[in-house]
Amino acid sequence: MKEITAYISKNLQTIRKERGLSLDKTAKLTEVSKAMLAQIERGDSVPTVTTLWKIANGLKVSFSSLISQQTNPIRVIKKQDRYLVTEAENHYRVHAAVPFSPEKQFEVFMVELDPENEHKSSPHNPGVEEHVFVQEGQLEMDIDGTVEKIEEGEAIIFNGNQTHIYRNIGDKILHLLVLIYYAK
Repeated sequence: MKEITAYISKNLQTIRKERGLSLDKTAKLTEVSKAMLAQIERGDSVPTVTTLWKIANGLKVSFSSLISQQTNPIRVIKKQDRYLVTEAENHYRVHAAVPFSPEKQFEVFMVELDPENEHKSSPHNPGVEEHVFVQEGQLEMDIDGTVEKIEEGEAIIFNGNQTHIYRNIGDKILHLLVLIYYAK
């Protein structure tokens, strides 16, 4: 966990400084408090998935650009090298499977959601599209009040700029692949 905290700290600082943003301005853009941003940059706090999405949306960067080590454009992503971010007392787990690609404008996450749990995602920036593939389990998606049930082997695609809730309605861990596409 120390490693991912260091990546988040470094990446947030780099993005903020490259843009000439103060902590105050960054707090206004992201709706994350100045104090929390300072703690994250110092490596004193591990942000939740929701906080990371607020930062990513406010700064108009990809989620994985905050949590991944910046490396060469060609690489093999080993299972042991994936970064894990958790929320809801570890009932919602997100693994960065394929980091953001500036050329392709997408990233892929492996998501696990325990039975009888849900994750509410804040709206992303306009132009963000989510492609959610159910690998195992039963997913109920509530997209701004429209509810869809997606079975194992099925997928759902929607605009991510609206509130959406992932619900595990099955009796086993729900396994999802989530591709986030950032329109140019």
